[in-house]
Amino acid sequence: MSPRLDRKRHDLCSRRQHVSLARQMVAVRSPAARVVLHVNSPTTKGKISTLQCTFISCLFEHLAAAFGASARRSAPSTSVSSALMPSQLIPKPLPPRPSSIYSACWKGPFATQLGLLGQPIEDHPHDHSADSWSWSGGYTYHVSPQALLFRATFGCEWCGFLMKQLGARTLKSNMWRPITRCRRPLNVRIGGVLETESGDPAALCIVVDNGINLYDGPVRLYDKLSTYTTADDPAARYVHGRARRTDVGSDRTFALAMECIERCVREHERCRVISSSHPNTLVGRAPTRLIDCTEPQQPRIVLTNGALRDYVALSYVWGEDQPHRTTKANLSSYMVGINPSDLPQTIRDAIYVAHKLGVGFLWTGSLCIVQDSPQDKHRELALMCDVYRHAYLTIDAASAAKASDGFLQDRPPLEPPMLILPFICPGGPPNAVAEVGKIHIPGSKYNASPSLDRLSLTTRQRAWCLQEKLLSTRSLVFTQETVRLACQTMTQNIGGAWHNDVDEVPRLPDSVFHPGRRPIERYSDEWMDVRRRWHAVVRDYASRELSYPSDKLVACAGLVEMFAAALGSVYVAGLWNDDFLLLDLLWHCKLALPAPPGYRAPSWSWASAMHLLVEYRDPARPETAFRRGKMAEVVSCTIAVQDESFPLGPVTSGLLVLRAQLFKCKLQEERSAKEVYVECGSIQVRLDSHLDRELEKTYPDGVWAVPIRRNVQSEEDPEDVSESSTTLCAGLLLADHVEADSDNGGGGLDNRNLRLFRRVGYFEVEHWRHRDMQSLGWDGEWSLETAAQFGIV
Repeated sequence: MSPRLDRKRHDLCSRRQHVSLARQMVAVRSPAARVVLHVNSPTTKGKISTLQCTFISCLFEHLAAAFGASARRSAPSTSVSSALMPSQLIPKPLPPRPSSIYSACWKGPFATQLGLLGQPIEDHPHDHSADSWSWSGGYTYHVSPQALLFRATFGCEWCGFLMKQLGARTLKSNMWRPITRCRRPLNVRIGGVLETESGDPAALCIVVDNGINLYDGPVRLYDKLSTYTTADDPAARYVHGRARRTDVGSDRTFALAMECIERCVREHERCRVISSSHPNTLVGRAPTRLIDCTEPQQPRIVLTNGALRDYVALSYVWGEDQPHRTTKANLSSYMVGINPSDLPQTIRDAIYVAHKLGVGFLWTGSLCIVQDSPQDKHRELALMCDVYRHAYLTIDAASAAKASDGFLQDRPPLEPPMLILPFICPGGPPNAVAEVGKIHIPGSKYNASPSLDRLSLTTRQRAWCLQEKLLSTRSLVFTQETVRLACQTMTQNIGGAWHNDVDEVPRLPDSVFHPGRRPIERYSDEWMDVRRRWHAVVRDYASRELSYPSDKLVACAGLVEMFAAALGSVYVAGLWNDDFLLLDLLWHCKLALPAPPGYRAPSWSWASAMHLLVEYRDPARPETAFRRGKMAEVVSCTIAVQDESFPLGPVTSGLLVLRAQLFKCKLQEERSAKEVYVECGSIQVRLDSHLDRELEKTYPDGVWAVPIRRNVQSEEDPEDVSESSTTLCAGLLLADHVEADSDNGGGGLDNRNLRLFRRVGYFEVEHWRHRDMQSLGWDGEWSLETAAQFGIV
């Protein structure tokens, strides 16, 4: 007999004893039955504690599988798995144990306040592998899956919660199996987790694993759950989380909001330096007009005459026609007074909020910009960078789908908590029995990532609202569930409810947002990081909606101004005309939609596509690797704007001149995939717009492939490649340009003696097409001496 089997026989009861035990337990079905079981084994001799239990029919199956069907399971004894309980964590006599918590759990995790008051849990990745993570902090104990099931069966709410959260989280040979069939004990680590912004452990972190790698049947659980208690509960001194506020328009909520805002103004250095409320930063361009809210029942438009003053800005979704908007005809009467009943509910609510916060002025585009004056619109839109950045506060009406909805209605009532757990309060007189409070864990809807549904925020879907969000020093966000304050330092729910910021829109870096910004040293790490941040902004912005497609470049002009000052590069219709312009050309759409009507931007700009999921190739690092991989050269890039006084505004034409090799292609559609055949072999492509007709009819003369960049290793670091190693080459697909293709095209720019094309797609050669690269000569030394020079409009 092997030593391993001998050890198991020594540690476990016999199969016959386990089956007998299971049968005795199942035989007792009365909810109030009290049973006394005796098990004679080397490890569990004597009496198991008397238990009050309720059995259902499926219990026999679980117990038989756990204790009888296999002789490799441990008996459901209280000594099978004991919590690791440092005595110093239990400074006083424990209060009486509630019947809803198992004895070992009460003496272990609950005696140490679920680890919430100890060192916070932190993760420490060993490497980039998903299975190489270690944890520190919190409170750790060990329990077998069988003992966990046993305790849950006898009514332990904590163990039942863990079993529910674990579910079927064990994988072996790509087959899911019940957790109770796992052999190794579970390592359970619980404790608080520091919020990166607030530093307040308002969330309970649960980490469970069994120390087995991914291919040998692991058990994995990582949950971050919000916790809260009531203000009058004994646990309130230690658990700072509170239930979310649903009365977003109440005086109490505004009082709490003012406390958070004043704390931000007073204590957050980053916000103070940036905010217009800081005396050293009262520089910039003031909006021309504001709404005077000192008398909410009679608001009126006032002129600022270039003087900056405290005001709040409104960010909201129009969603419908705005008959109240300021025009040349009503401007003079609006400066006398505006009838509040003529305004949509969202603007009336914003006036009320500004008045409640003690701020006398409000800025909103529909009233502070003369909507039927192109000159006024262009002048005011050119100020957007400063309008939101210098506002004392931005009101984000994220819950309103249209202007007439308003945003101060009471939110849905709180759902019953998913779990209420006892909390043993530390401190108090020596030898006194500790007080027991309660902590609540809300339902899964508010523990998801993010805790408050990101998709429910209507301002997250509107393109204009992105720069309004990113340019604001601080925003009071009225979500569909509660209200929160988001500033340049942290994001917090008003009233102390936990906020999960996993899906928050990342803030702009200091080098972009800071008022004293200067161009960053080109090619430095900071410069490259800012460029990557621009790509992230484009990904978010391009997926948002616009009521008027012609606003594609206008609605991000404020952000462009900030990035241009930091990068020191020339902006050309959504791209940057610098040494990395070639890489900027390699954007592509995950989803192709019908081409938008009219002309918005040159075909080589992402702004020419309909609102899509745009992806970018990140800039190469180091810079020498990009130069070695270049397969094309930018000769010139020019654009013509509609209004010279608004250089970041609408574009009427654009011309990109490249020197590169052109390869004639045949475009063929096969089922859901599209491929381009270039002499030998094929390459995969992504088209920029949906084609309503057959491809051969759309491009009767075929298309042209223009290789832009190869993926090469740098001489300094052979491991460093900027793109996925599966992509060998990437480039553009071009079609011959005719005037009918667009309203303007390259008109107005010098394109004489140039053959003109327009971009229709993007292609890449994957690693399995390496032979095609060799056949085409794309993998060897590359020379542009014999390359053609042509234009793309």
